[in-house]
Amino acid sequence: MSRVVMCHGIGYQYKHRETELSAWYEALRLGMNDTAVAVPPPEQVSAVYYGNCYRSLGAKGPTTEEDEFALIPPLREEDVRDPLEHELLEAIASGLDAPPAGGRGVAQAALRRLESSPALGLPPARVVIRLVRQVRRYLDEQDTVRACAQERFARVVTPDTRVVVAHSLGSVVAYEALRADHPEWNVDTLITLGSPLGIRAVRERLAPGPGGDGAAPWPNVARWINVAADEDPVALVKKLGPLFGDRVEDRLVVNAGLSRFVLGGHSLLRYLTTSEVAEGIAEALRPE
Repeated sequence: MSRVVMCHGIGYQYKHRETELSAWYEALRLGMNDTAVAVPPPEQVSAVYYGNCYRSLGAKGPTTEEDEFALIPPLREEDVRDPLEHELLEAIASGLDAPPAGGRGVAQAALRRLESSPALGLPPARVVIRLVRQVRRYLDEQDTVRACAQERFARVVTPDTRVVVAHSLGSVVAYEALRADHPEWNVDTLITLGSPLGIRAVRERLAPGPGGDGAAPWPNVARWINVAADEDPVALVKKLGPLFGDRVEDRLVVNAGLSRFVLGGHSLLRYLTTSEVAEGIAEALRPE
């Protein structure tokens, strides 16, 4: 009985649903205990995993963070050729406090700013490019990733699911799934964490697109809580209410950079320990 469903973001192509869910549940348990609210038992918490949609299902690869980064090819700024990848790099870099770094072009300057960001854990350029490329592939109508991710989401959510917690690109996956026609679902609350939904390049490519008036439609939920860390550049637009309707409950938090995690300020584990997430889940699960 999956009453709580969590959906990951970018960078999970060589990780696994079971091991990641265990770490996410522990962070969630700690946050809910800290907030003094009832913690759902582990059998009521499930996860949407679509990381291997980005690779052959038969491929083998290491699972540790260090090995995963070593597997990434030595990508450089000249490898950023797709216009959407350029736009995403520039948008995310614009959310940093650091001044623009020098470079031969806009993409290089954006990469330099992202590489030197303590909030992101000083990620190497090849990691930034790979992660931006994953967003681009999901949004690409010619790619298979979106359909694969949506199928995974539909396999996990059940009529018992009351709350969906979605991080990073996962918030795009969840938003699109919850806008689709699933009359059998009874999801009450959507909680988005570190969401890129406010980035124009992402919003313009949502499927299905905005309505005739250009407004982004409301997903099929009663409540939407959007949690954004002040230092998280992926959540470039901190408040989604002006874009998706004033019913969105925008909550600003502080994650702080984590030196041992690449993309530290964007860390899912940090988001899961916030009181905003704990209270949102507890309220969605409270008996009517």
